[in-house]
Amino acid sequence: MKQLWNRQPIEIRYTILAAILVVVIVSFFYFVKFEGNITGFFRIGSLFPISPYLNSDQVLIYQGEQGYDGQQFLSIALDPWLENSGTIEAITPPQYRYRRILYPLLGYLLGFGNPQLIPYAMVGINCLAIILIVFVSSLYFKRYSGRTWQSLLVLCIPGVWMVLSLSTADLISSLLLVTAIYFYRNEKPIYTAITIAAACLTRETMLLMWLAILLTSIWERKGRQLQHLLWAWIPVAGWAIYVFYRLEAQENLEGSENFGYPLFGIGQKLINSLTGGLGGKNLFEAYSFALLIAAFVVTILLASQSRRENKVILISAIIYAVLFSMTSMTILGYYLDYSRVYLDIYFLLLLSSSYSQRYLSYLKNIVMAGASLASITYLLAHS
Repeated sequence: MKQLWNRQPIEIRYTILAAILVVVIVSFFYFVKFEGNITGFFRIGSLFPISPYLNSDQVLIYQGEQGYDGQQFLSIALDPWLENSGTIEAITPPQYRYRRILYPLLGYLLGFGNPQLIPYAMVGINCLAIILIVFVSSLYFKRYSGRTWQSLLVLCIPGVWMVLSLSTADLISSLLLVTAIYFYRNEKPIYTAITIAAACLTRETMLLMWLAILLTSIWERKGRQLQHLLWAWIPVAGWAIYVFYRLEAQENLEGSENFGYPLFGIGQKLINSLTGGLGGKNLFEAYSFALLIAAFVVTILLASQSRRENKVILISAIIYAVLFSMTSMTILGYYLDYSRVYLDIYFLLLLSSSYSQRYLSYLKNIVMAGASLASITYLLAHS
Protein backbone atom coordinates (compact mmCIF):
# COMPACT_ATOMS: atom_id res chain seq x y z
CA MET A 1 0.00 0.00 0.00
CA LYS A 2 2.82 2.37 0.90
CA GLN A 3 4.64 1.58 -2.33
CA LEU A 4 1.47 2.20 -4.34
CA TRP A 5 1.02 5.55 -2.58
CA ASN A 6 4.63 6.57 -3.23
CA ARG A 7 4.30 5.75 -6.92
CA GLN A 8 1.50 8.28 -7.36
CA PRO A 9 2.43 11.74 -8.73
CA ILE A 10 2.74 14.29 -5.95
CA GLU A 11 -0.23 16.30 -7.22
CA ILE A 12 -2.43 13.18 -7.02
CA ARG A 13 -1.32 12.49 -3.46
CA TYR A 14 -2.15 16.02 -2.35
CA THR A 15 -5.48 15.85 -4.14
CA ILE A 16 -6.34 12.61 -2.33
CA LEU A 17 -5.44 14.17 1.01
CA ALA A 18 -7.66 17.13 0.21
CA ALA A 19 -10.49 14.80 -0.78
CA ILE A 20 -10.25 12.96 2.53
CA LEU A 21 -10.46 16.19 4.53
CA VAL A 22 -13.38 17.46 2.43
CA VAL A 23 -15.28 14.20 2.97
CA VAL A 24 -14.68 14.39 6.73
CA ILE A 25 -15.87 18.00 7.00
CA VAL A 26 -18.89 17.66 4.71
CA SER A 27 -19.89 14.53 6.63
CA PHE A 28 -19.59 16.47 9.87
CA PHE A 29 -21.86 19.21 8.52
CA TYR A 30 -24.37 16.72 7.13
CA PHE A 31 -24.62 14.22 9.97
CA VAL A 32 -23.87 16.42 13.00
CA LYS A 33 -24.77 20.02 12.29
CA PHE A 34 -27.70 19.41 9.92
CA GLU A 35 -28.75 16.03 11.39
CA GLY A 36 -28.94 14.33 8.00
CA ASN A 37 -31.02 17.05 6.33
CA ILE A 38 -29.30 18.11 3.10
CA THR A 39 -31.28 21.37 2.92
CA GLY A 40 -29.30 22.59 5.93
CA PHE A 41 -26.47 23.40 3.52
CA PHE A 42 -28.61 26.10 1.88
CA ARG A 43 -29.43 28.25 4.94
CA ILE A 44 -33.10 28.59 4.09
CA GLY A 45 -34.83 31.38 6.01
CA SER A 46 -38.47 31.83 6.92
CA LEU A 47 -38.92 35.43 5.76
CA PHE A 48 -39.04 34.68 2.02
CA PRO A 49 -41.05 32.09 0.07
CA ILE A 50 -39.31 28.76 -0.49
CA SER A 51 -39.20 26.94 -3.81
CA PRO A 52 -42.51 25.33 -4.81
CA TYR A 53 -40.49 22.18 -5.49
CA LEU A 54 -39.55 21.85 -1.81
CA ASN A 55 -41.72 20.27 0.87
CA SER A 56 -41.65 22.68 3.80
CA ASP A 57 -42.10 19.77 6.23
CA GLN A 58 -38.81 18.27 5.04
CA VAL A 59 -36.78 21.49 4.86
CA LEU A 60 -34.49 22.79 7.61
CA ILE A 61 -35.74 26.36 7.96
CA TYR A 62 -34.03 29.03 10.07
CA GLN A 63 -36.90 30.86 11.71
CA GLY A 64 -36.80 34.66 11.68
CA GLU A 65 -34.01 34.78 9.10
CA GLN A 66 -33.92 35.98 5.51
CA GLY A 67 -31.84 32.99 4.54
CA TYR A 68 -28.69 33.08 2.45
CA ASP A 69 -27.67 33.00 -1.20
CA GLY A 70 -27.65 29.21 -1.22
CA GLN A 71 -31.44 29.30 -0.84
CA GLN A 72 -31.69 31.33 -4.05
CA PHE A 73 -29.34 29.03 -5.97
CA LEU A 74 -31.32 25.98 -4.86
CA SER A 75 -34.59 27.55 -6.02
CA ILE A 76 -33.10 28.19 -9.47
CA ALA A 77 -31.56 24.71 -9.67
CA LEU A 78 -34.94 23.11 -8.96
CA ASP A 79 -36.51 25.07 -11.83
CA PRO A 80 -33.75 26.49 -14.08
CA TRP A 81 -36.18 27.47 -16.85
CA LEU A 82 -38.52 29.27 -14.39
CA GLU A 83 -41.51 27.24 -15.53
CA ASN A 84 -43.30 27.67 -12.20
CA SER A 85 -44.31 31.20 -11.19
CA GLY A 86 -43.60 30.23 -7.59
CA THR A 87 -39.91 29.94 -8.46
CA ILE A 88 -39.77 33.59 -9.50
CA GLU A 89 -41.46 34.56 -6.22
CA ALA A 90 -38.80 32.58 -4.32
CA ILE A 91 -35.89 34.36 -6.03
CA THR A 92 -35.15 37.79 -4.58
CA PRO A 93 -34.73 39.68 -6.86
CA PRO A 94 -35.03 37.46 -9.94
CA GLN A 95 -33.01 39.47 -12.47
CA TYR A 96 -30.00 39.71 -10.18
CA ARG A 97 -30.00 36.09 -9.01
CA TYR A 98 -30.89 34.49 -12.34
CA ARG A 99 -27.80 35.95 -14.04
CA ARG A 100 -25.66 33.58 -11.93
CA ILE A 101 -26.88 30.53 -13.79
CA LEU A 102 -23.91 28.15 -14.05
CA TYR A 103 -23.87 26.69 -10.53
CA PRO A 104 -27.62 25.97 -10.28
CA LEU A 105 -27.69 24.68 -13.87
CA LEU A 106 -24.89 22.23 -13.07
CA GLY A 107 -26.84 21.16 -9.99
CA TYR A 108 -29.92 20.54 -12.11
CA LEU A 109 -28.00 18.53 -14.72
CA LEU A 110 -25.98 16.44 -12.27
CA GLY A 111 -29.11 15.90 -10.19
CA PHE A 112 -30.90 14.63 -13.33
CA GLY A 113 -33.66 17.17 -12.74
CA ASN A 114 -34.78 15.23 -9.64
CA PRO A 115 -35.73 17.57 -6.75
CA GLN A 116 -34.55 14.93 -4.26
CA LEU A 117 -31.09 14.63 -5.87
CA ILE A 118 -30.41 18.25 -6.86
CA PRO A 119 -29.46 19.47 -3.32
CA TYR A 120 -26.98 16.59 -2.99
CA ALA A 121 -25.58 17.36 -6.45
CA MET A 122 -25.04 21.02 -5.53
CA VAL A 123 -23.21 20.15 -2.31
CA GLY A 124 -21.18 17.57 -4.23
CA ILE A 125 -20.23 20.20 -6.83
CA ASN A 126 -18.74 22.41 -4.14
CA CYS A 127 -16.88 19.47 -2.60
CA LEU A 128 -15.46 18.61 -6.00
CA ALA A 129 -14.56 22.26 -6.60
CA ILE A 130 -12.36 22.32 -3.47
CA ILE A 131 -10.61 19.12 -4.50
CA LEU A 132 -10.04 20.37 -8.05
CA ILE A 133 -8.67 23.70 -6.83
CA VAL A 134 -6.06 21.74 -4.88
CA PHE A 135 -5.30 19.64 -7.97
CA VAL A 136 -4.94 22.61 -10.34
CA SER A 137 -2.88 24.50 -7.76
CA SER A 138 -0.61 21.46 -7.44
CA LEU A 139 -0.03 21.48 -11.20
CA TYR A 140 0.61 25.22 -11.06
CA PHE A 141 3.19 24.97 -8.27
CA LYS A 142 4.82 21.90 -9.77
CA ARG A 143 5.46 23.83 -12.98
CA TYR A 144 6.33 27.28 -11.64
CA SER A 145 7.81 27.01 -8.16
CA GLY A 146 8.39 23.40 -7.21
CA ARG A 147 6.59 24.00 -3.89
CA THR A 148 3.75 21.63 -4.66
CA TRP A 149 2.89 21.30 -0.96
CA GLN A 150 1.55 24.85 -1.02
CA SER A 151 -1.53 23.58 -2.86
CA LEU A 152 -2.70 22.18 0.47
CA LEU A 153 -2.88 25.75 1.77
CA VAL A 154 -6.16 25.96 -0.13
CA LEU A 155 -7.61 24.05 2.81
CA CYS A 156 -6.54 26.82 5.19
CA ILE A 157 -8.77 29.47 3.61
CA PRO A 158 -11.83 30.14 5.81
CA GLY A 159 -14.05 31.18 2.91
CA VAL A 160 -13.68 27.69 1.44
CA TRP A 161 -15.48 26.08 4.38
CA MET A 162 -17.96 28.93 4.72
CA VAL A 163 -19.04 28.52 1.11
CA LEU A 164 -19.23 24.75 1.52
CA SER A 165 -21.58 25.14 4.49
CA LEU A 166 -23.74 27.73 2.67
CA SER A 167 -23.79 26.26 -0.86
CA THR A 168 -23.09 29.44 -2.80
CA ALA A 169 -21.41 29.69 -6.22
CA ASP A 170 -18.10 31.16 -5.05
CA LEU A 171 -16.12 27.90 -5.08
CA ILE A 172 -17.10 27.22 -8.70
CA SER A 173 -16.04 30.71 -9.77
CA SER A 174 -12.78 30.37 -7.81
CA LEU A 175 -12.02 27.02 -9.46
CA LEU A 176 -12.60 28.56 -12.89
CA LEU A 177 -10.45 31.58 -12.04
CA VAL A 178 -7.54 29.48 -10.76
CA THR A 179 -7.83 27.27 -13.85
CA ALA A 180 -7.94 30.30 -16.15
CA ILE A 181 -4.74 31.66 -14.59
CA TYR A 182 -3.09 28.26 -14.97
CA PHE A 183 -4.07 28.07 -18.64
CA TYR A 184 -3.00 31.68 -19.22
CA ARG A 185 0.49 31.06 -17.90
CA ASN A 186 0.68 27.84 -19.92
CA GLU A 187 -0.08 29.71 -23.16
CA LYS A 188 -3.46 28.04 -23.70
CA PRO A 189 -5.53 30.98 -25.00
CA ILE A 190 -8.65 29.03 -25.99
CA TYR A 191 -8.87 27.21 -22.65
CA THR A 192 -8.22 30.49 -20.83
CA ALA A 193 -11.08 32.16 -22.66
CA ILE A 194 -13.47 29.25 -22.08
CA THR A 195 -12.80 29.03 -18.33
CA ILE A 196 -13.04 32.78 -17.69
CA ALA A 197 -16.22 32.92 -19.80
CA ALA A 198 -17.71 30.15 -17.65
CA ALA A 199 -16.60 31.99 -14.50
CA CYS A 200 -18.52 35.08 -15.62
CA LEU A 201 -21.69 32.97 -15.65
CA THR A 202 -21.22 32.17 -11.95
CA ARG A 203 -20.63 35.68 -10.56
CA GLU A 204 -20.74 39.06 -12.25
CA THR A 205 -17.53 40.14 -10.48
CA MET A 206 -15.68 37.61 -12.65
CA LEU A 207 -16.01 40.14 -15.46
CA LEU A 208 -13.35 42.09 -13.58
CA MET A 209 -11.07 39.06 -13.75
CA TRP A 210 -11.79 38.82 -17.48
CA LEU A 211 -10.67 42.45 -17.67
CA ALA A 212 -7.55 41.66 -15.64
CA ILE A 213 -6.53 38.87 -18.01
CA LEU A 214 -7.31 41.13 -20.99
CA LEU A 215 -5.09 43.92 -19.63
CA THR A 216 -2.33 41.44 -18.83
CA SER A 217 -2.50 40.12 -22.37
CA ILE A 218 -2.04 43.67 -23.67
CA TRP A 219 0.86 44.21 -21.27
CA GLU A 220 2.54 41.00 -22.38
CA ARG A 221 1.59 41.52 -26.04
CA LYS A 222 -0.21 38.21 -26.38
CA GLY A 223 -2.20 38.88 -29.52
CA ARG A 224 -3.68 35.41 -29.86
CA GLN A 225 -4.89 35.46 -26.28
CA LEU A 226 -6.50 38.86 -26.89
CA GLN A 227 -8.39 37.52 -29.89
CA HIS A 228 -9.99 34.79 -27.83
CA LEU A 229 -10.72 37.01 -24.83
CA LEU A 230 -12.67 39.34 -27.11
CA TRP A 231 -15.32 36.64 -27.59
CA ALA A 232 -15.21 35.35 -24.00
CA TRP A 233 -17.66 38.04 -22.83
CA ILE A 234 -20.32 37.00 -25.37
CA PRO A 235 -21.90 34.13 -23.33
CA VAL A 236 -22.43 36.27 -20.24
CA ALA A 237 -23.67 39.22 -22.31
CA GLY A 238 -26.07 36.98 -24.21
CA TRP A 239 -27.38 35.45 -21.00
CA ALA A 240 -27.80 38.90 -19.40
CA ILE A 241 -29.88 40.05 -22.38
CA TYR A 242 -32.02 36.93 -22.14
CA VAL A 243 -32.55 37.44 -18.41
CA PHE A 244 -33.48 41.08 -18.95
CA TYR A 245 -36.18 40.27 -21.47
CA ARG A 246 -37.32 37.12 -19.66
CA LEU A 247 -37.78 39.03 -16.40
CA GLU A 248 -38.21 42.58 -17.64
CA ALA A 249 -41.20 43.21 -15.37
CA GLN A 250 -39.19 42.33 -12.27
CA GLU A 251 -37.37 44.93 -10.19
CA ASN A 252 -33.59 44.61 -9.91
CA LEU A 253 -32.52 46.48 -6.82
CA GLU A 254 -30.19 43.91 -5.32
CA GLY A 255 -26.53 44.85 -5.44
CA SER A 256 -27.12 48.62 -5.67
CA GLU A 257 -26.28 49.04 -1.99
CA ASN A 258 -23.25 46.76 -1.99
CA PHE A 259 -20.86 49.49 -3.13
CA GLY A 260 -20.46 53.19 -2.45
CA TYR A 261 -17.81 55.84 -1.94
CA PRO A 262 -14.17 54.63 -1.80
CA LEU A 263 -12.95 53.67 1.70
CA PHE A 264 -16.22 54.77 3.33
CA GLY A 265 -17.37 51.24 4.11
CA ILE A 266 -13.90 50.17 5.21
CA GLY A 267 -13.72 53.15 7.57
CA GLN A 268 -17.09 52.25 9.07
CA LYS A 269 -15.99 48.66 9.52
CA LEU A 270 -12.79 49.66 11.29
CA ILE A 271 -14.70 51.96 13.65
CA ASN A 272 -17.23 49.22 14.43
CA SER A 273 -14.42 46.74 15.09
CA LEU A 274 -12.65 49.14 17.48
CA THR A 275 -15.81 50.06 19.37
CA GLY A 276 -17.48 46.66 19.34
CA GLY A 277 -15.97 45.46 22.58
CA LEU A 278 -14.05 42.31 23.45
CA GLY A 279 -16.80 39.78 22.85
CA GLY A 280 -15.92 36.65 20.93
CA LYS A 281 -18.10 37.54 17.96
CA ASN A 282 -16.60 41.00 17.53
CA LEU A 283 -13.07 39.70 17.98
CA PHE A 284 -13.62 37.11 15.25
CA GLU A 285 -15.12 39.81 13.01
CA ALA A 286 -12.11 42.07 13.59
CA TYR A 287 -9.67 39.21 13.06
CA SER A 288 -11.36 38.08 9.82
CA PHE A 289 -11.40 41.62 8.44
CA ALA A 290 -7.77 42.26 9.37
CA LEU A 291 -6.83 38.95 7.75
CA LEU A 292 -8.58 39.96 4.53
CA ILE A 293 -6.75 43.29 4.43
CA ALA A 294 -3.45 41.50 5.06
CA ALA A 295 -4.19 39.17 2.15
CA PHE A 296 -4.71 42.15 -0.15
CA VAL A 297 -1.57 43.94 1.03
CA VAL A 298 0.74 40.92 0.83
CA THR A 299 -0.62 39.81 -2.54
CA ILE A 300 -0.06 43.20 -4.16
CA LEU A 301 3.32 43.63 -2.47
CA LEU A 302 4.55 40.19 -3.49
CA ALA A 303 3.24 40.42 -7.05
CA SER A 304 4.64 43.93 -7.60
CA GLN A 305 8.08 42.90 -6.34
CA SER A 306 8.12 39.90 -8.71
CA ARG A 307 6.20 41.24 -11.68
CA ARG A 308 7.80 38.94 -14.21
CA GLU A 309 6.06 35.87 -12.78
CA ASN A 310 3.00 37.61 -11.39
CA LYS A 311 1.65 40.09 -13.96
CA VAL A 312 -1.80 38.53 -14.20
CA ILE A 313 -2.01 38.16 -10.42
CA LEU A 314 -0.88 41.75 -9.84
CA ILE A 315 -3.48 43.26 -12.14
CA SER A 316 -6.21 40.96 -10.77
CA ALA A 317 -5.34 41.90 -7.18
CA ILE A 318 -5.28 45.63 -7.96
CA ILE A 319 -8.70 45.48 -9.63
CA TYR A 320 -10.08 43.49 -6.70
CA ALA A 321 -8.55 46.02 -4.28
CA VAL A 322 -10.31 48.89 -6.08
CA LEU A 323 -13.60 47.01 -5.79
CA PHE A 324 -12.89 46.24 -2.13
CA SER A 325 -12.23 49.93 -1.42
CA MET A 326 -15.75 50.78 -2.61
CA THR A 327 -17.50 48.01 -0.69
CA SER A 328 -20.24 49.14 1.67
CA MET A 329 -21.25 47.82 5.06
CA THR A 330 -23.92 45.73 3.33
CA ILE A 331 -21.09 43.30 2.58
CA LEU A 332 -18.50 44.33 5.15
CA GLY A 333 -20.91 44.10 8.06
CA TYR A 334 -20.66 40.32 8.41
CA TYR A 335 -17.67 38.02 8.06
CA LEU A 336 -19.63 35.42 6.08
CA ASP A 337 -20.29 38.04 3.40
CA TYR A 338 -16.87 39.60 2.84
CA SER A 339 -14.99 36.33 3.40
CA ARG A 340 -17.08 34.82 0.62
CA VAL A 341 -17.22 37.77 -1.80
CA TYR A 342 -13.44 38.30 -1.63
CA LEU A 343 -12.51 34.64 -1.38
CA ASP A 344 -10.44 34.91 -4.56
CA ILE A 345 -7.85 37.25 -3.05
CA TYR A 346 -6.59 34.30 -1.00
CA PHE A 347 -6.21 32.22 -4.16
CA LEU A 348 -4.35 35.07 -5.86
CA LEU A 349 -2.08 35.26 -2.83
CA LEU A 350 -1.56 31.52 -2.92
CA LEU A 351 -0.59 31.48 -6.62
CA SER A 352 1.76 34.45 -6.34
CA SER A 353 5.45 33.62 -6.12
CA SER A 354 8.68 35.42 -5.30
CA TYR A 355 12.19 34.29 -6.16
CA SER A 356 14.07 37.51 -5.40
CA GLN A 357 12.38 38.52 -2.14
CA ARG A 358 12.18 35.42 0.04
CA TYR A 359 10.78 37.30 3.03
CA LEU A 360 7.62 37.99 1.01
CA SER A 361 7.06 34.26 0.71
CA TYR A 362 7.29 34.07 4.49
CA LEU A 363 4.65 36.80 4.74
CA LYS A 364 2.39 34.77 2.47
CA ASN A 365 2.81 31.72 4.70
CA ILE A 366 2.05 33.83 7.79
CA VAL A 367 -1.20 35.07 6.24
CA MET A 368 -2.17 31.53 5.27
CA ALA A 369 -1.36 30.33 8.79
CA GLY A 370 -3.63 33.08 10.11
CA ALA A 371 -6.30 31.92 7.67
CA SER A 372 -6.06 28.38 9.02
CA LEU A 373 -6.74 29.69 12.52
CA ALA A 374 -9.87 31.43 11.25
CA SER A 375 -10.96 28.22 9.50
CA ILE A 376 -10.50 26.12 12.64
CA THR A 377 -12.39 28.68 14.72
CA TYR A 378 -15.27 28.73 12.21
CA LEU A 379 -15.54 24.95 12.10
CA LEU A 380 -15.36 24.60 15.89
CA ALA A 381 -17.99 27.31 16.35
CA HIS A 382 -20.34 25.31 14.13
CA SER A 383 -19.79 22.00 15.88
